[in-house]
Amino acid sequence: MEVLLVVKDPLIRDQVKVGLQQFEEFHVTVGIGHAGVSEARGKVFDCVFIAADPREKDTVKLLQHLRSFDRTTELFVLTAPRNVKDMVGQKSKYDIHSFVHTPIVVKDFFGLLGRFMGRRTERKHSALRRNERSSGHMIRT
Repeated sequence: MEVLLVVKDPLIRDQVKVGLQQFEEFHVTVGIGHAGVSEARGKVFDCVFIAADPREKDTVKLLQHLRSFDRTTELFVLTAPRNVKDMVGQKSKYDIHSFVHTPIVVKDFFGLLGRFMGRRTERKHSALRRNERSSGHMIRT
């Protein structure tokens, strides 16, 4: 799975990158700012982790920039717990799947990754079942 990581803070960026790299399924592309988000223009990503702080308008603009050309990629926003309440209204506006609290809590982060991989697997299986039904034959697994 292709993952785009757009985080300016090197400590948070490295924590997330190392966490993602614990799973061989994830291939991580790291970027910073608008140039980082623009990586999603030339490549399809399964999910994007992006740092945002509602008090820093530049980070909110990154969400706007991403969603201006990509509405389908699952979006995880890394932010301090105090910011989540301020950003709840933006969850549906930017189709944010989840907020990830910073500093990263390892147990919570790996739980989030497990749920994400489970959803992806279930979607693939559902698509295979639909294809099998539409083609008129069943493939046993």
